[in-house]
Amino acid sequence: MSPSGAVRVTYVGHATVIVEFGKRKFITDPLLTKRIARIGPKRKVGLGLDAGMLENVEFAVVSHGHFDHLDKRSLCMLPPAAPVVVCPKLTGIVHRSCRRTAVGIGWWETADINGARVTGVPAYHFSARPPFHWSGDYQGFVIELEEGGKKRTVYHAGDCGMSEYFGQIGKKFKLDIAFLPIGAYDPPSFRKHHLAPEDALDALEMTGAQTMVPIHWGTYNLSWEPFDEPPRRLLEFARKRGLEDRVRLLQPGESAMIG
Repeated sequence: MSPSGAVRVTYVGHATVIVEFGKRKFITDPLLTKRIARIGPKRKVGLGLDAGMLENVEFAVVSHGHFDHLDKRSLCMLPPAAPVVVCPKLTGIVHRSCRRTAVGIGWWETADINGARVTGVPAYHFSARPPFHWSGDYQGFVIELEEGGKKRTVYHAGDCGMSEYFGQIGKKFKLDIAFLPIGAYDPPSFRKHHLAPEDALDALEMTGAQTMVPIHWGTYNLSWEPFDEPPRRLLEFARKRGLEDRVRLLQPGESAMIG
């Protein structure tokens, strides 16, 4: 449980973050296994998940269908009653994960999940889950939480490239925290669908979020840039642009109180 008014953020790794605000708790893109899809890349760091951290998770949000974001084994580790909010065409895959309850919403659609207001927001990415699922379903989420008369708004970008959508989201919501991806940008063709660190800082300014927590780095080796480059590059550009006070860098497994 987080102190009144503060949000406890635990960066589990990749795009997986556990968020606690008062008694509220949710998780983003749960990926809690040693390998992606059993035969994919192996986790480079320990899971760093304390015993009991998944207890009382009320719901999860899953941004898209790629195996490193929608992991059926990880969904089965969540409390049985915790629903998963996802793009409508992915609800069947989620439901086949231990018969997990799936809530399908699209861009700018909203669902009330145990008192939390969850809105699907646009993202520029791509989605495929071979051999059977090839639809282009991908999005981010804005989660509005209220506890004890205090409100906090969290944006989970999931996985995405640069687009005008960040500005649109910033106009609609007053964001306290933004989880923005910073890795998998090399070779250069990857940057079309993934933010480089300097792109993430652009997205931070476009959304107007008070604090950015970088995600999608330091967990699996999925691209060509040096494994430890994304956070170094992020902090370098943040200092040059006077944004270092708005960046909260967490190592995989690390928690922090924000707000």
